[in-house]
Amino acid sequence: RLHSHSRFFSAHSQHRAMGARALLFLVAVLGRVVADEDIILPPTLTDPSLPERLMIFMPGGLVPNEYYKLTAQAIQKATSDVRLTVVIPEVFQKLCIITCPHKSACAPLKSRIDSAVSKSGFNSTNPKEDTFLAGHSLGATCANYLAQGYHYEFAGVLEFGGFVDLTGDASIENFSIPVLHMAGELDGGGARVSTMAGLYAQSKKYADEHGLEAALKLKPVQVLEGMDHSDFCPGFFVTKTKDCVSEVSREVALATIGKVAAAFLHLNSPVSEDTKKSAMETMKSMLDFTTEMVSPFLTAFQLEKGELQGQPEGVPAGPWCKVAQEEIVGLPASDVAKLKVEPCELITAGLHQFEHQHTNYTVLPDGSLEVSCFSDVEPPAMSISESQFSAKSVDCKMVDATRVEEQLHIETNTSVECADINRRAVEVAKKLLPAKSLKRHEAQGRGVCYLPDYTVPGNIGPLWVKSNVKMTETESCLQVASSKLVSTIKSPIFPGNHYCKLLSVSAAMDWMMTDSHKPFPYHGPTDQVEDVFTETIQI
Repeated sequence: RLHSHSRFFSAHSQHRAMGARALLFLVAVLGRVVADEDIILPPTLTDPSLPERLMIFMPGGLVPNEYYKLTAQAIQKATSDVRLTVVIPEVFQKLCIITCPHKSACAPLKSRIDSAVSKSGFNSTNPKEDTFLAGHSLGATCANYLAQGYHYEFAGVLEFGGFVDLTGDASIENFSIPVLHMAGELDGGGARVSTMAGLYAQSKKYADEHGLEAALKLKPVQVLEGMDHSDFCPGFFVTKTKDCVSEVSREVALATIGKVAAAFLHLNSPVSEDTKKSAMETMKSMLDFTTEMVSPFLTAFQLEKGELQGQPEGVPAGPWCKVAQEEIVGLPASDVAKLKVEPCELITAGLHQFEHQHTNYTVLPDGSLEVSCFSDVEPPAMSISESQFSAKSVDCKMVDATRVEEQLHIETNTSVECADINRRAVEVAKKLLPAKSLKRHEAQGRGVCYLPDYTVPGNIGPLWVKSNVKMTETESCLQVASSKLVSTIKSPIFPGNHYCKLLSVSAAMDWMMTDSHKPFPYHGPTDQVEDVFTETIQI
């Protein structure tokens, strides 16, 4: 490596640099030598009276396209009343995103697709009626970008283990052509159940406004039982997403994928009424399991931000910072009713605005104490296409125990910590988890370990606002440590406050449903050459 003060390359450094460039060149050349070839699957049905349709299937990142052949054939097998051609194009360096990094920059990928389709013999008469885009994982992102970049001039989009934008013009709610989302219950990557919940919420909103059958035809979201991210590319385990391990056989996975994809194609193609009816029945039957998986996350999302209506047994009404406020003051059980917590105000303008909020308190005529609190639900640090994952943290500004003790003249427990609220979050998460998921976690998942709260240097407010809940994965558990800022009534600055960055209920659910089942340190069942390729490219 070169130091910043070096003025010249040494001969040794020049040799190393040349070697690195030669290695990159060799990798690039080898990448082309072993590059995929376009896969063309002609229709399995040959009746000329049946309508012709084309499905362009974008492969996932660094996954050789041959691993999608079985999936495409399963979809063809399940599709009746349609002569379905499938094209799985070869893409540059097995990364479609290189030639389609944004909706406005997909011309190279579109040209590559057009070349592959030209070999299939399929002749489109109107792409908005006869051409579907599909993609898995990163390929789903490319399919999304292609649809947007070419003004939705397609009959529909099928997103496997991936998703369109969560908000804006290309969200499910506003997508102008039919779009199917499906992902495995055990998807270890971005299309995990918590993310699918956010997508399902938009599909449900459309159903509430336009009817269930319209939503299942145009904007269906399905979670596939027992399946993982890699079930869409059988024979290739996707270690890059830190995938979980499927609980179903290859045959079951392929049949399920084929059934749901075919139902979507049938509902959006000119097939018989009997075929459409059967397709709708398939979508409705699959929806039961989907709802079972995603509804708990929707409850958790609402609990973190606002008040629940008709909450499940053992689950507080919320919002979560109100739950935290009631617990952090350490009142004896006999005196809890004397604390009146206003619904915590949710700040949605960002942490800068949250920083300038300050709690207040008022002694009421009946002798009880009314307090105000503020909350900010932080989105995750990492996102894909601005997607929704479980909250990074729930940040609470609350009145502290010493202020309550002073005003109510009741001895309080000043040792209650943010960690105690985190324990409560995990307890509530277990109440919300589907029974199947909780049973799996308790049988084989890693737990949560609660570390003592930590403080920022100088107990400075702006530094606390920028701090994080520390989550450290270990072989035995997920270690969680909250950032706190405690200013007792003796503090010269903003006295009588207790601030906490808390583990969100949805993040606890995410851990128990998905990540707790992964080995640590992570390893897949097989080593992939593509992992080495990626490491090299990133030199």
